[in-house]
Amino acid sequence: MAGLLYGCIDVGGRKKRKERQFRHLASTIDGYTNEELRTRYRFGRESIMHITELLAEDLRRKTQRNHPISALQQVLIALRFYASGSFLQVIGDTIGVDKSTVSRVVTNVSLALVAKQQQYIKWPKDQQEFGKSKNSFYQRGKFPCVIGCVDGTHIRIQAPHENENGYVNRKGFHSINVQGICNHEGW
Repeated sequence: MAGLLYGCIDVGGRKKRKERQFRHLASTIDGYTNEELRTRYRFGRESIMHITELLAEDLRRKTQRNHPISALQQVLIALRFYASGSFLQVIGDTIGVDKSTVSRVVTNVSLALVAKQQQYIKWPKDQQEFGKSKNSFYQRGKFPCVIGCVDGTHIRIQAPHENENGYVNRKGFHSINVQGICNHEGW
């Protein structure tokens, strides 16, 4: 009887299925300047479009059922998560999707990026190169099983005329953030 009053059971005694509600996604890059995009996603318009084109085929759904999220929206959700380090729920609330959708999208975009790694990341080609690199790192600094180093730094620059605020680092001076990767010989 209570089920009839609260609308969760129909007259035939079966449980009614909750009707799905689709929210409009707020993830587009239209209307944002490059500076605003860099603030939100850490990438400008051209870079976001390049990443989207690179991953579009991997992110495209095979069906048009259930209102699929576009490749651009998936990239934006993942970039927002990577850039902010925030919780899935917060990203979902900001963009207008459920927390589970954000989790799935971040996983799919991450896997699509990893699948493209061979095009952009070069590793030693054979066991001999691995062994040489590991031995050299061990001889130099007693680091076992290391084949490469990654480090980042800020290179101080003069304040640019355009997008000046985008180049101020957390220490208050203008810089370009650079990440370097090298082998045991420094290249």
